[in-house]
Amino acid sequence: MKTVQTTLVAAALLLSGTAFAAQPAAGEAPFFSAPVASTSSVQRQEVMADAARHMPAAGEMSTQAAPAAASTVTRAQVREATRDAIAHGYRPATGESA
Repeated sequence: MKTVQTTLVAAALLLSGTAFAAQPAAGEAPFFSAPVASTSSVQRQEVMADAARHMPAAGEMSTQAAPAAASTVTRAQVREATRDAIAHGYRPATGESA
């Protein structure tokens, strides 16, 4: 009886092993919907001109910041406002907790 069970288990393992071996691994399956090859109606010069107009972003600092608006307050006015604020009890945050 034990021999029959061992034989059945061995046969089941062998058959299941071949069933799993017949399946392709991820990414190895054939891709049946191959793209259809067609000719392009755009000329090389048009493609080059379009690429020059729309340069791709590259690098860490590839975007430009919006220009800052010009200030209408002079440096002297800012310093005077700061002195007035300090005179009226305002204390700017300084030190490690600022």
